[in-house]
Amino acid sequence: MSLTRQEVLQHIEEAHALLIAKKYAELNPIITAIQDNLDVLGYKYPKDNARYYRFFMLYMGAFEKVNIEVMHSYVEALEQVGQVLASDYEYICSYYKTCPEAVYEKALQKYPYNETLHIHYALKLQVEKQYTEAIAVLKYVLECYPATTEARFLLWEIQSAQLDDLVTSTEEADCYQLLDLASATHNLQVLKGLQLDTRLDKKTKLLTYIQVAIWENRSVEVIELWKSEWKTLDLTDQSRYVLADYAKAFMIYDLVPQILKAPQKPDFPETDFTNFSEYKVFMEALVNSGWQLAQHHYLLLGNAAYFHSNNSNAVEICLKQGLALNEKNPLLLNLKAMYLKSLNKYQEAGAVYHEAFRNGLTMDNYLLYLIELNNRIESYQGVLDTVKQFHIRHTPTLKSMFFKARALFKFHQDDEALVVLNEALQDFPLHSRSYAPWMLHYRMIINKRKRNYTQYFIDQQAEINYYVDGDDDYFNTTNLAVETIFEQGEYEECYKYAIYNHEQGKLAEELYPIFQWICFYDFLLEKPEDLQDVTEANINQQPETFEDFRNNGLIYWMLDNHTAAAESLMIAASKAINKALYLKLALTCAKEGFNNSLCLTIIETIQKEAPEAREFKTDYTYANILNDEQRHQEAYEVLLNVLKSYPERAFFEFPKDFNNLLHTLKNNAKGLEDMSGYNKYISMLLSRDNPIENQLREQQELAKSQSEEDLFLQHNLMENLARFNFEMHPEEQEELKEMKKRIKAAHFA
Repeated sequence: MSLTRQEVLQHIEEAHALLIAKKYAELNPIITAIQDNLDVLGYKYPKDNARYYRFFMLYMGAFEKVNIEVMHSYVEALEQVGQVLASDYEYICSYYKTCPEAVYEKALQKYPYNETLHIHYALKLQVEKQYTEAIAVLKYVLECYPATTEARFLLWEIQSAQLDDLVTSTEEADCYQLLDLASATHNLQVLKGLQLDTRLDKKTKLLTYIQVAIWENRSVEVIELWKSEWKTLDLTDQSRYVLADYAKAFMIYDLVPQILKAPQKPDFPETDFTNFSEYKVFMEALVNSGWQLAQHHYLLLGNAAYFHSNNSNAVEICLKQGLALNEKNPLLLNLKAMYLKSLNKYQEAGAVYHEAFRNGLTMDNYLLYLIELNNRIESYQGVLDTVKQFHIRHTPTLKSMFFKARALFKFHQDDEALVVLNEALQDFPLHSRSYAPWMLHYRMIINKRKRNYTQYFIDQQAEINYYVDGDDDYFNTTNLAVETIFEQGEYEECYKYAIYNHEQGKLAEELYPIFQWICFYDFLLEKPEDLQDVTEANINQQPETFEDFRNNGLIYWMLDNHTAAAESLMIAASKAINKALYLKLALTCAKEGFNNSLCLTIIETIQKEAPEAREFKTDYTYANILNDEQRHQEAYEVLLNVLKSYPERAFFEFPKDFNNLLHTLKNNAKGLEDMSGYNKYISMLLSRDNPIENQLREQQELAKSQSEEDLFLQHNLMENLARFNFEMHPEEQEELKEMKKRIKAAHFA
């Protein structure tokens, strides 16, 4: 069946889709139709022919055994129609075990800066054990693209293989070649052997001692060796770069400017090669030009200025001179982006990060930097989206987990954030310079919100252990503890944290009203002499936040303005995480101000909006106030509920010699004119060991009015006043004598 050109192109698209989906059985009839009608493409349509050749190159790659000769013929066909692309060479060169050498020579000359082609060529040379040539190619790749991790790993692998061959060979190896390979692969055994090699000159041999010391000693010992010995010696450039890289790796940035001298000016080779032999000479010349070393030199100095001395001028000079050498160096671009970010130039920083990524910055590093950038500009959804992309490509790190948890925290998704924090703090090593203390800090805040104070204080101690007493981070954590312990009502413990931070000058400004109130409220806690008394001037006249209203409430309280204090604390409660606590605090304040109306408002707010705040004390207070307001029936219903809801507290835990609950019940019965109940509760109150005088007098008045003929009852009540040494008026004493006479005359005459 004859097909038109458009139909053939459509068949190619369908075949490509089936190939990607690995539906090979359905491909055969379509491929036959394409091949039977290939002539309709002709030479007039080179791009259409290119689509045909590329499809069949991919199709051949689907087979376990690839016919490289046929694939090569397709590449040559693409060359003939002028449509060959770097990706075409990359595809055939990926079959490095069988791809002809001539293809690489042609491809590398045509695309001298294509790192993928060069890495494939290095793999081919590795298979053929042409290690020296492979190393030269990979060094050239890293000269052009210093952030290419794949090339760096492959270079180490090939250098290790060549070193093994030289060490095990029966022929004597060149000592300087051994030193270069051992230095590059950190082979301590060979480096130690070279320390005894008399062929090395003294200056070069020192490099072996430096490297062995670096790999076998602690960083503090290496630093001491630099200061006491190596600093005064004439070191080779290679030795200096080894030491500078070591200092950078351990973030000992103050040493970098001491170690490095001014970089040499690169000596660039001409790019006028006409054949592959000349191209290899060009690659070697570029590697030895000092181009990459000079860039690396500026990178090390720039990092030292950025991370250690905060010398903006030095950072700018290093970036200017380093990027003048290679404006596409991704590591220098990354430093530039970080520097711009530190200047709050986020839009420019983002653009430079993108440029660094386009020029070879690894995806992992790129995404981590974007996470930090999104966090800095408070784009928390951007953080979550970028972390998701990072975790698709890379196993989670403590850093990525931290930023994910922080973003969830900022979105108030506490449960999700807590899951991430728990996983990270359990699964990763938590060294002192990690994100661990920050993660503990966020988990503390979440557990504070959830009122899981047991875990809160465990995390607080764990976080403090990361800090030195006196660090700002130490006091940030203890300041948070001041607020937390205050909300637990543990005023004595809160005082210990607050006074220590105050004495160190580190108590947060917004916590001073808490500290002042504790000293005011608990007279047993000593008020420091330098702690000022509050005045009206301390009131925030335009409060907005929870802290503003809480602090105003405490200040008004100390100024004895209980109504304003309670009202401010009620507003603070509406904005607080722990609403119930601040409503109860407002109720205590209103009670102390004898503002029954406000007390009732607060209690009713508790009942509607914070039922978790209801307890024996609040319900009992409610009943008392209702009684005071002559609302006796409502008070009675509340009291019944108190008895039912808190039986242990009501019947067993009240102080035996001063039973407030019975007193309230007695007053309530009297208000309801329930004389039977009134008599019952007075009798219960008098059953204790040491009855109170006014309760005895109440019972006496009741007996006179209801049991006027019961002379013994009236006598006994009057006698109790005398027995407990309560002061009796002269007329009462006369009345008691008269009662005794009447009883004697009536019953004992």
